[in-house]
Amino acid sequence: MRTVLASLVVVAAAAAQVPDPGSLPAAGPLLPDVVYDPAIPTPDRFFGFAWGDEITLHADVERYLQALAAAAPERMRLVEYGVSWEGRKLHVAVVGSPANIRRLDDVQAGMQRLADPRGLADAEAERLVASLPAVAMLANGVHGDEPSGTDAALFVLHHLLAARPDALVDAVLRECVVIVDPLQNPDGRDRFVHSTRAARGRWGDATPFGAEHSQPWPGGRPNHALFDMNRDWFALTQPETRARVRTFLQWWPLVYVDLHEMGGNSSYYFAPPAAPLHEEITATQRQWLDRYGRNNARWFDRFGFDYFTRESFDSFYPGYGEGWPTFHGSVGMTYEMASSRGLVFRRKDEKLLHYRDCIRRHFVASLGTLETIAGGAKEALRAFLAHRRAGIARGDGPTKAWVFPAVGDRTRLARLMNLLAAQGIEVTRLPAAWSCGAATPLAGGEPAAREFPAGSFVVATAQPASTLATVLLEPEAKLEPAFLATQVRREQKRRDTEFYDLTAWALPLLFGVESWRIGDAPPAGLAAVAAGAASSGAAPLRTEPPKVAYVVAWGQNGAAALLAELLRHGVKARILDEPFTHDGVRYSAGSFVVKVHDQPADLHARMREFAAAHGVTPACADASWVDDGPNFGSNDGHAPKAPRVAMLWDRPVNANSAGWARYLLEQRYGVPVSPIRTHDIARAELERFTVLILPEGAGYQQALGAGGASAIKDFVQRGGVLVTLGSASRWLMDKDVALLASEAESRQSPKAADKPKEAAKPSEADAPTAADKPFDYDAAIRPEKEAPPSTPGAILAVTVDRDHWLGFGYDGAASVVHDSAHIFTPLKLDRGTNVAIYEAPERLVRAGFVWEASRKQLPRKAWLVHQPHGRGHVIAFAEDPNVRGFADGLNLFLLNAVLGASGR
Repeated sequence: MRTVLASLVVVAAAAAQVPDPGSLPAAGPLLPDVVYDPAIPTPDRFFGFAWGDEITLHADVERYLQALAAAAPERMRLVEYGVSWEGRKLHVAVVGSPANIRRLDDVQAGMQRLADPRGLADAEAERLVASLPAVAMLANGVHGDEPSGTDAALFVLHHLLAARPDALVDAVLRECVVIVDPLQNPDGRDRFVHSTRAARGRWGDATPFGAEHSQPWPGGRPNHALFDMNRDWFALTQPETRARVRTFLQWWPLVYVDLHEMGGNSSYYFAPPAAPLHEEITATQRQWLDRYGRNNARWFDRFGFDYFTRESFDSFYPGYGEGWPTFHGSVGMTYEMASSRGLVFRRKDEKLLHYRDCIRRHFVASLGTLETIAGGAKEALRAFLAHRRAGIARGDGPTKAWVFPAVGDRTRLARLMNLLAAQGIEVTRLPAAWSCGAATPLAGGEPAAREFPAGSFVVATAQPASTLATVLLEPEAKLEPAFLATQVRREQKRRDTEFYDLTAWALPLLFGVESWRIGDAPPAGLAAVAAGAASSGAAPLRTEPPKVAYVVAWGQNGAAALLAELLRHGVKARILDEPFTHDGVRYSAGSFVVKVHDQPADLHARMREFAAAHGVTPACADASWVDDGPNFGSNDGHAPKAPRVAMLWDRPVNANSAGWARYLLEQRYGVPVSPIRTHDIARAELERFTVLILPEGAGYQQALGAGGASAIKDFVQRGGVLVTLGSASRWLMDKDVALLASEAESRQSPKAADKPKEAAKPSEADAPTAADKPFDYDAAIRPEKEAPPSTPGAILAVTVDRDHWLGFGYDGAASVVHDSAHIFTPLKLDRGTNVAIYEAPERLVRAGFVWEASRKQLPRKAWLVHQPHGRGHVIAFAEDPNVRGFADGLNLFLLNAVLGASGR
């Protein structure tokens, strides 16, 4: 066997003759004795540069994939599976033996049958296992500034197609169908490549903080919408993610590897993962993780590559590219390579890490993985089948189903059901009312008999996707006691803890929908709801227009989208600030009225179209009389303006926070957003806007300076609405800004947290002296002032002021994500309103892990506050309500601020 690419030794040796600081060292043999078919173009010959001398763009990758498909059509199919936000095509390359490629349709059908084995006889199952190849998937570049996986994928494809003869390749192509997704995030990658190329001089610069390695905001990690797509698998907010999930559900790969990069001073990580592992990861899957890791280790040992396992990267959160596939029965894994973040990087040990080093290690890890699955293809198929059958068998356990009653916000409920169905979870709907003898609310409470109305949705546990459904719907994901004990010890010593991501994500809580765990088997014969087919059940608006007005109940996300669209089209509306009863129907505060007079001529046609699109049915009022509450013409209301929203953009703004807010406003609710760079805010003509949003970010004081702060304060004084999210709210508290009369609390000492009411002081003669007191070592070493411990993404309960317009649409409570060390003092009554505060200690934690000290310090502290200034308003959130785009139950807080605050 010779090198991976025979010509690379020659190219690298020639380059080494030039004394360039960034030149590559000569390439040594990687896979001895491999002979490559010259009919299959090598990447270096195709691109015109030696491997590792450049980072390819999406267009380069696409052209090379097309060339490979044309060169080996009998062994590779190129499939376009989606399009990015910016219009770049997403592809997978499907590789196998000619026999396997000819029967790809049969392979897909067979995997679909194993994925849903209901009614599958053992003999037929064994026939499928015996006849099917194992489907393996290698996915690369979900973070655009982690580029080496993509270029490694091109070498993997070339190797699989061109290595002849090669026993390993022959076995892989015979036993497997290999699906390679070379580039999951083309928009982010091209953003990164252009930035690093633009900063490059004559040679690649190894300086760690050189411009090649320091990306301009927002960096290449997120996609165009500024989402981290390795957290989006179950949220499915992004078109790239939705396309990827559809592809997964077509093929059902038995192993799914997500290849990443990490800090340049590290080595290489592969499975087994670090603690915690989610309890739903089975013993068989853990054995496979170990099996893949051991074989990868053998490959790395062969070439003298350093690696580590069981550190840093856990397998707990289901939104990862390794987590979500695992809960569907695959073996999902993350691989992480130390990143050169450019062509060359100087490590702390003074060694140079070249881009080619990153490509090579990902290439080797990919081959090691394929060798493992090829050697255990039939075992992997049987393990997958067993996992899917075990999902069906959950129906024999104490929980038979989860039921979502057709009550409350039906638009939000329909979106959740479509979200579950889109990721392969079977959702059904009740055609008639159903009475259950054992129903327990997922939000907490005692079991009781319950009748669910017709139209309610049911997710049965007796289904192949039951494991994923359990993970996404059940509030509590148990953390291993030993892991928690270790984290408590580390936190006590003020060492970094090892929580990698959120510890709670229960979708029913975050969507704010009523949900029940059922002990009775659901009725037989319920029809499945196809993805996208779940609806709010809203009746069409009547054909003839009302004589007086349309009345729209608040409290539904669809109603907020309807109001935004009406305002955008010049329709005038009025929000009523008190509950009222009209025509026998009770409307909550925040409901709005659209009178038919002095409106666009086509108002009724527009109302019918918009109402149907957003899943709501306005009431048609032929008379204005109300039975109680404010009349349609009352001053106890507010005429909202079409919102003109500006948002701070660029450093120090947290890119994900900016992306979440903009995505929700523009894509979900149709509210245009104008991003304004922080250095332009002082000259940005803010008077043209009604709302200014400051996403999360640390360092606003320095970035905005006195001029920016003055412009924002003037904007508020003149009547503008300032909305700050999470850490941005701390800027408001700065003494030079003084827009929020709250404080960020420091950590309470353990004694202060438990301190009883002060008793009468002893006389001076009776008071103990310092010599009488034992030395308190813990108190002596405790910092004088420090932030509270950071909560690792728990779901907490807040109490909502229903009388304040920011709380309209909430029935006095909500579930929020607390993912920081923020604890803000509530406002005094004369300074503003605490619209939402954290619940009492015994009701505080809905799901996830919260430090004991925070459980004592957080209750009754501020989550959402409103403070008026001049003619304007400051609205501050202690945490980002838009987190990852999956907390639909919190959307109305933001919409109340954006649609309902201006002009009050």
